[in-house]
Amino acid sequence: MIQSLRKAKNRARRLIAGSAHSKTPSINVINEAINFDLQSIFIAVPKTGTTSVRTQIKPPGNPLVPNPHLNIVQVRDLIYPFLLKSSLRKNNSYPSRNVPTDKEIRDQAQETFHNFFKFSAVRNPWARCVSLYFRREGVQTKRELTFEAFCEKHSFASDTCHHPTLHKNQFDWLCDEGGDMMMDFVYKVEEFQSAIEEISERTEGRVRLTFKSLNKNPESKSSDYRNMYNAKTKQLIAKSFEKDIDFFKYSF
Repeated sequence: MIQSLRKAKNRARRLIAGSAHSKTPSINVINEAINFDLQSIFIAVPKTGTTSVRTQIKPPGNPLVPNPHLNIVQVRDLIYPFLLKSSLRKNNSYPSRNVPTDKEIRDQAQETFHNFFKFSAVRNPWARCVSLYFRREGVQTKRELTFEAFCEKHSFASDTCHHPTLHKNQFDWLCDEGGDMMMDFVYKVEEFQSAIEEISERTEGRVRLTFKSLNKNPESKSSDYRNMYNAKTKQLIAKSFEKDIDFFKYSF
């Protein structure tokens, strides 16, 4: 297992070294979600305070897919083509030596995903809805819709985000095709400070995060989100994000 992980890390490093001699940056990392040196995968669910984590652990380089908000299945499925790319055009011997078979590359991709520490963050759906309503991106939604109208239209956790494919709940970033959780650890953003120690313990000190203030929109009222709701809007969010509320044990 350790030898296979070292091979994956070395291939990534060879790609990085190769890019230094090229005018056109070559692809040398998969995505900011996966760090071979830390042996970790961090899934950044939008509007869950992930910016401070991403900036601390994302690997430097030119990614195969630059978008920051991929789900766990998308990240998993990118490992094989990345390792395949790093294995091609490397054979300068005849007869061929030290060239992996396709099965070996696929096995290595599977082993990498299985052994890397996979973690993420989620957020109270009612607070998250308020944060989305006051989002920075694009035209301020509150200028176009009342909060009640926004709650009526807010059906997907991926609403208002520029990057991800469609996701109904935050949970959907973190599960496999059958709906089973794939993460080793999911913390609540409201408990980030206490989660730092557990992340370090679970990774044997590889992933050491420092507490930083969340990158909060100064116009947002998510800290006092309850004041934004009435009985109707509270129930609308409860119905739309029932899976998140039940699985992660959130309450209003």
